[in-house]
Amino acid sequence: MQAVGRKRTLTRERVAAAALTLVEREGLERLTMRALGGDLGVEGMALYTHVRNKDDLLDAVADLVLEDLDVSFDVAAPWQERLRHAARSWGALQERYPRAFPLIFRSGLQTNRVRVLTEEMLDALRTAGFDERGTAEAYQAFVVLLDSALIGRSQWTDAELQAAWRRGAAAVDASIYPRFAEIAPRAAELTWPVMFDVALDILVEGVEARLARC
Repeated sequence: MQAVGRKRTLTRERVAAAALTLVEREGLERLTMRALGGDLGVEGMALYTHVRNKDDLLDAVADLVLEDLDVSFDVAAPWQERLRHAARSWGALQERYPRAFPLIFRSGLQTNRVRVLTEEMLDALRTAGFDERGTAEAYQAFVVLLDSALIGRSQWTDAELQAAWRRGAAAVDASIYPRFAEIAPRAAELTWPVMFDVALDILVEGVEARLARC
């Protein structure tokens, strides 16, 4: 192990990048100082020069993931498209970093990119015409539904979900569950990008309908 020569090149950024690579390769549960040190060619204890502890390391990885959050927003766009763009930007992080994605919900992160995204969504809703309470309710609805879906997305792949629907379609008694037998083959054709865009349309249309009643 070439510990001395490589140790001098370590930085917090390099440690975080290596940790992110390890997490995406093997999962969060396999991230240990020893394993990370092995990937970097140093003893695990050498990493404490750059991160205070495991929590600090996880924060560094989360901040690194959030650097890829697209915050290039167009405030002149229709409010519906602003919401869609913001939601897709958030969803793109899960697509790129499926195993590390849950880390971005840690508190105390240093980056302001989440606040920029939040400000964009809140401004889009206020521009649409919601009052303060209505804006808070609509925003929280997006957060609750999208975040739950994205975190859940980390637990399965398109192939796994489609296979589950196909197994269900093959096993169900159509005389007892006719709608399941009818719809399951169609559900087995859906992919995550399609479902995500459909969900966004339903959410935005729901927000439009709520605004019309205000």
